[in-house]
Amino acid sequence: MKKILSIVALATVFCSGLFAQTKINFNEDADFSIGKGVFSAEPISYVAFGDHNIIQADAVFENNKGKALTEFFINLIEMRIRPYDSGMFTLGVDFDWDYYRLRDTYFWTPDSSKERVTISSMENSGFKRIKKSRLSVRTLSVPIAFEQDFDKFTFRVGVAGEYNLPAVCRFKGQSRDDSMVKEWKGGEHFSDQIKTRTFTYNVFGALSYGGIGVYVKYCPVTQFEEGYGPQFKSVTFGIITGLGM
Repeated sequence: MKKILSIVALATVFCSGLFAQTKINFNEDADFSIGKGVFSAEPISYVAFGDHNIIQADAVFENNKGKALTEFFINLIEMRIRPYDSGMFTLGVDFDWDYYRLRDTYFWTPDSSKERVTISSMENSGFKRIKKSRLSVRTLSVPIAFEQDFDKFTFRVGVAGEYNLPAVCRFKGQSRDDSMVKEWKGGEHFSDQIKTRTFTYNVFGALSYGGIGVYVKYCPVTQFEEGYGPQFKSVTFGIITGLGM
């Protein structure tokens, strides 16, 4: 992981240095030439939505996870080096949202420190119905990728370093006296400071046609530190738009 983060840092410094030392002459496409290649900076190059497929998970999480284990991410900005017309190297910044839902009879429970989270059963609790129990993780990632165009097809592969913000735990349920408990802010079952593993990374690939395609992403590092949340790894499959545009 240290090697991945070092590569990300070096690439960032390299690109920043080129921007600082080069006189930029923008045309209508925001492109400018450096040596034999072409440099450009593009905002919001792609948007994607996917489904997490959990692997190597704790038994309690594996048995009680719900169907809504989703990911949504959007590119904020992408810097591109195009050494030839149909191929380019990219360095970007993405913002990701990851959501983890549990089965209807289970819910996330932060401890008194609000930094750890465990899975609780509705049995022997004060609730008779769990409408929603969601754990969300927000991530800033720096993907480095190579993208190749084949007529209308576009192939993309790369690796991304990730900085994870504290996870947010939200809850909505019906108590045994029929009152509704909705803890979007405050409350025993709400926390916005669940401790995640600060730095993680993933590898990814995507294939699109006419700007719409599919992607796969593998994260070989658990998202939560030992003792602060469920331990699992995931392979994510989803839809991505904007590649090759």
